[in-house]
Amino acid sequence: MAMRRSAEQIAELHAQAAAARRASESAPDCLTQDLACAAAATLESVARSQLRRMAAEKEPVLVLPDNASVTEVRQARQQRAVRRGEDVYLPTWREATVGLPNAFLRSSLFSAAEVTDKPLMNVEIGVQGDMSLTLTGHPLGDYDRRVFAACLNYYRDDRPLCPGSELRWVKVTFWQLVRDLNVTYSANTHRAIRDSLIRLNAAHLRIRVKRVDIPMPRLLDAVFDDGYQGRDTDARALKGSDLISFRVLDSMARLFGPEDWSAVTDAALHDYSGLPAWLASYYSSHAKPYPLKVTDVFLWSGVVCELREFRRRLKQALARLQREDVPEKVRISAYELTESHLTVELVRWQSPQAAPPASEQKTP
Repeated sequence: MAMRRSAEQIAELHAQAAAARRASESAPDCLTQDLACAAAATLESVARSQLRRMAAEKEPVLVLPDNASVTEVRQARQQRAVRRGEDVYLPTWREATVGLPNAFLRSSLFSAAEVTDKPLMNVEIGVQGDMSLTLTGHPLGDYDRRVFAACLNYYRDDRPLCPGSELRWVKVTFWQLVRDLNVTYSANTHRAIRDSLIRLNAAHLRIRVKRVDIPMPRLLDAVFDDGYQGRDTDARALKGSDLISFRVLDSMARLFGPEDWSAVTDAALHDYSGLPAWLASYYSSHAKPYPLKVTDVFLWSGVVCELREFRRRLKQALARLQREDVPEKVRISAYELTESHLTVELVRWQSPQAAPPASEQKTP
């Protein structure tokens, strides 16, 4: 709506400028002609300025002046990714949430299926809306979404993303990342995190959003300084103090436009697995009920089974998210599952509250 009003204002400015130029041609003296031409030039300049502002609003990453203040950057980051000079920042999000691209939440990139070691080559990922995803690497699941979110969360404050030509590594210990995942450190969790980061490092994506190609070499880069020598490594060789170095390239920012990301709660990320985890994350990107085709949900979730079996699993997952022990921001208050469509109502959509920030005002 705002974009349409801006377009109408620009058209009106051009019309006024044209009228001023016509008036200058019939003016009785040179002074009046000059004044009318100057007015036309001013109106045209204002129209060009508004047009540039509209173009900037369409871009996912807002470019600020090199001398923009810290306050200006932080305010802009409440809505979208921001560039100031050479530094590119992800949006900010509240504590106990992590910002993730809707392209990932509304697709089978992090699927509800069991993860396998089967290599994939240019496999098209099921995704909702005007976008396409193609993955080369290994299948990714809900644990990989958790690890990826934990890594992205290190960019929530004032840490810029990594330019492709530089080596800006984030260094954390396995023990720190285990705490971020809300689990207990052990040799098994050490191996699980390591395996997940390797899968994320190997994930090469081809992404096209709103008919624009977005270069995405990898989800992240990761290297390790630990005692791992293979799957049979003695647990005593693995330590919580072992280091992980990772970086997320600045191309990731293009997936964080003002309407392209959502804040996912820790409960949605960490409290569930399989199809309930996928549904909790998927509905984190919505702000109201919306009927979906069951066949579409089947495709986007990535579940591997027959459609009849998927319907059974879907009922179980929906019932799991209706339980009283589910946090309100994730809990389903009601749902309707017909032969062809699914409509879900969340408790948080019914609670009277102030208007959510732009990152939560989502529609499919």
